[in-house]
Amino acid sequence: MNTIIECITYLESFNPVSVIIRLLVATILGGLIGLERASKNQTAGVRTFALVCVGAALSTVANLYLFETTGNTDTARIPAAVLNGIGFLGVGTIVVTGRNYVRGITTAATLWAAAALGITIGSGYIMGSLIGFVVIIFIVIALSHASQMQEERATRMSVYLELDKGEGLQRVFDYVHDNDYDVVTLEKSKKAMLRDKDTAVVITIDLKKHIKHSEITAQLSELESVHYIEEMRRTGDDVK
Repeated sequence: MNTIIECITYLESFNPVSVIIRLLVATILGGLIGLERASKNQTAGVRTFALVCVGAALSTVANLYLFETTGNTDTARIPAAVLNGIGFLGVGTIVVTGRNYVRGITTAATLWAAAALGITIGSGYIMGSLIGFVVIIFIVIALSHASQMQEERATRMSVYLELDKGEGLQRVFDYVHDNDYDVVTLEKSKKAMLRDKDTAVVITIDLKKHIKHSEITAQLSELESVHYIEEMRRTGDDVK
């Protein structure tokens, strides 16, 4: 036990060996977070997250070095600038698709968290950084599944439909009425469609009870007039 405490104390001290270990830890933990994002086909993957984390750690180490050598440097200035600057990188991961579906919000937030993790590692607070890493992984994996399950059982759902201009919309209304659902909103979309003669709409349906949304989309897709259907999810960027 004493050996572990001594190792942690040594790593928290500012010396060349501890700096190397901090940067290695930042690279590994950042890469592991990026691995989870890459598995969901997000724009920011292993290399991006590893670079963000190690870059933040390196900035913090440089700040500490300046403080050690000059003694009059604000140790919070560079880390604060890193967290502010990472927002520009996060914006690049947010995408609005052709059907007005926003993707990338969770990835942007995870990039910011990875930068904060890198700052913690760079400062030498190894135990805190390990705990933070576990919390980040728990949020992006476990809570992602919980969020998707909650949304799948929500009583309201929005779907994007491409259907016949003639009886297409009426058949959808008939389906909603026959199943005792309600149409909350209906918006016409002007986005490019698979078939030029179709019309595209985004419809929000009140199911009035907990039903799997996959069942509703499957039933709507079976209507002859419906040529394309996609649920418009609202959980950040991560439907996959």
